[in-house]
Amino acid sequence: MDSYQIVFALIPITLLGSVLNWSIFYSIHKLQSLNNSFGYLSANQAFSDALHSTTFLLYFCPMVLLDHPFLKAYSHHCGFVILFCYELSVFTHFAISINRFFAVWMPLKYESMFNIKRTRWMIVFMWIFIGSIAVLFYQKFCYLYYDEATHFFTFTNTEFCGMIGWYGDFLKNAVIVAVVVSLDILTVIKVRFSRKKIQARVNQENQNKLSQRDIRFLKQAVFQASVFMLELLTYFFFPLYFQNRWVVFFGTSFAWVAVHAADGMVVIVCNPEVRKFLMNKKTNSMNSTASRTTNLNDV
Repeated sequence: MDSYQIVFALIPITLLGSVLNWSIFYSIHKLQSLNNSFGYLSANQAFSDALHSTTFLLYFCPMVLLDHPFLKAYSHHCGFVILFCYELSVFTHFAISINRFFAVWMPLKYESMFNIKRTRWMIVFMWIFIGSIAVLFYQKFCYLYYDEATHFFTFTNTEFCGMIGWYGDFLKNAVIVAVVVSLDILTVIKVRFSRKKIQARVNQENQNKLSQRDIRFLKQAVFQASVFMLELLTYFFFPLYFQNRWVVFFGTSFAWVAVHAADGMVVIVCNPEVRKFLMNKKTNSMNSTASRTTNLNDV
């Protein structure tokens, strides 16, 4: 497989990830129902996913297609941005999981612990903390740069950078994602127990709505974390057990990009508010275009 095959395989998924996540980021900022702690964290997640996909789309793909020596010489800066966005996305998932856990298990303390002001400071802290660690690991000690032999990003070939890639990247993120899955499962269990307690006091319609919310929550919370865990496992273990280059590519490079597009798809599928907002925007735009066309025909 050559570099052009890799790029043409990545362009559709990076474009999809960019469009989906920038749309989600815009929708959350416009929806009044998401003007809360959970909405702010979800917007931060969508922003990090969107920036990751957009960096691949606008830097990596042109760099390989044009075989541009200048872009390749500074590819480690692109690698830094991509790693930073990935880390930020993982930590934001962790923050959202904690947010949901406290909302269900400690509802009386939730409003004071996760008000908008504290959530903003939490997001600022994540940016500063993750950014500082990323600069130290991926700009000072090691580079993630474009490798001509593999036609993709790779860490500097030293023993120390190998340790950073294994312990600082894979094991750390795997532990965080495992904790996220555990917290989400506990949260869903608590929601279901709470639903059983109030079933006798609500009508059948509200019971059905509550059950649907449970299912949406379960799908979004556990599926997103599971996708990230699957991506981590394929990225580090596929090269050890498979020799076919296409299998390794789709289990590593492609999966690393696709996980952010999948993140956006899960949010849209599991959040009817976002989905309806985007559909209404599309419908209004089509109606506006049709109206202008009609007016022009009448002139």
